[in-house]
Amino acid sequence: MTVKDIFIRSAHSLTCVALAGIVLAGCSRFQEEDLFDESASTRMAHFNEDLKSRLVKQSSDGNHGWVIQYFVASEFEGFNLFGNFDENGKVTLAGNHRYLRGGNAGKYTESVSFYQMLSEDGPVLAFNTWNDVLTVFVDPVDPSYAPGQLISDGLGMQGDQNLVFQGYKDSTILFSGERNTARVRFVPCDRPWQDYIKDTEANRNYITNTTITSYYVVCGTDTLYFKNLRNGIFTYCERVNDPLFPTTINCVFTPKGFYLQHRNDIAGTSFQEFTLTEDKSRLVSENDSVEVIPTWDTYMVNVRSATWNFDQEGFTDEQKTLMTQLNAALQAAFNSTFNINSVGMGRGKNVASATQGPMIYFNYSYTNKGKTTKASLGISCSTCVPTYGIAKIEVSPNDPVDSNMKNFLDRSKTIDAEALVRQFAATIQGTYKMTPDNYFLPTSVQFTPTESGNAFTLNNN
Repeated sequence: MTVKDIFIRSAHSLTCVALAGIVLAGCSRFQEEDLFDESASTRMAHFNEDLKSRLVKQSSDGNHGWVIQYFVASEFEGFNLFGNFDENGKVTLAGNHRYLRGGNAGKYTESVSFYQMLSEDGPVLAFNTWNDVLTVFVDPVDPSYAPGQLISDGLGMQGDQNLVFQGYKDSTILFSGERNTARVRFVPCDRPWQDYIKDTEANRNYITNTTITSYYVVCGTDTLYFKNLRNGIFTYCERVNDPLFPTTINCVFTPKGFYLQHRNDIAGTSFQEFTLTEDKSRLVSENDSVEVIPTWDTYMVNVRSATWNFDQEGFTDEQKTLMTQLNAALQAAFNSTFNINSVGMGRGKNVASATQGPMIYFNYSYTNKGKTTKASLGISCSTCVPTYGIAKIEVSPNDPVDSNMKNFLDRSKTIDAEALVRQFAATIQGTYKMTPDNYFLPTSVQFTPTESGNAFTLNNN
């Protein structure tokens, strides 16, 4: 029997049990009337009336109801649900989460059911009849095989339909699940529900992607990392690769950032909610003390698949001269149609390369018997990010060249193309501050010397 069956059969009995609970609560505390102007049961009733009036008021008079940030078991992301409450105990819930049934997974869906204010050990908001949007989280079945297969321990996704009031925080209302202590936060919705969903998804796509999947968590001089944000799971760790002590917290996205189910801390400073800065360069915590920044800088120098090309308009006179000399020498020795089209930087990309490490490579093309060939020549360098946003580039006289470069050198012994390539690479050597056009997925990054080197810009083409 699923929760839906149980709800349908017991909807009437719940009301009776709730009323009996109120009566018993009042009887057990009658002696307190000497200390308070009202009985415990009367105070509880007044508190429930106030809570209900807040729920109803935000659902009427042109307001947009509530965003219900709903959390279940730790292996699942947080969910944005939406709710409108009326005076007569009717509630409309909506959402587009992936566990909606009947072919509605991922589709915007509204479902009408009933709610009730209960008085137990404290005020309780009870969704006491089945609701397609909410109750699937409470159903004791395997969500991957719902509705037919029960989980052996009957916990399902460990959601709750009875929410125990925890307190007000400004305009938000905090609840905890009665059975599984699911964390739930009601936030006044500031726009139509489908607009909220659309804006939240746009924000999620901006701050997460499949290219840069890890982030810095920064507080002053202290830095840790987290990853998996795109999946709604905040895995907090001391390092990205093979972390020793990962802490996993589920989170829910908002139109401006994301909110964690539990508070965490770094350097003694706690955080739970992050919001994009005005320039959209990073996310900051509620007290502006902790920042979340994507690891775009290590991506710049480490990702193997990136194609970052120098903006040749920014080349120095020396670099322009070396490029002209190299191009002319290779034309004379190899093919008159030979032309270096661009100079790039990134990880080695030829399978047969002498190295798969960081490289400076020269993209070229030539035509032979009407057929145009495009390829590249590469020379290794050393790049690292010693601190956030700083790149250190080193070129050694002994750095190897890739297989294409070696082949050209073997065939072109009359020119010293290698010397020209190494001279050009040496002009890039230095320590730089990196400034991207977009911190979350840069397409252009300016390199400004801090100790030595020549300023340049890389574009992701």
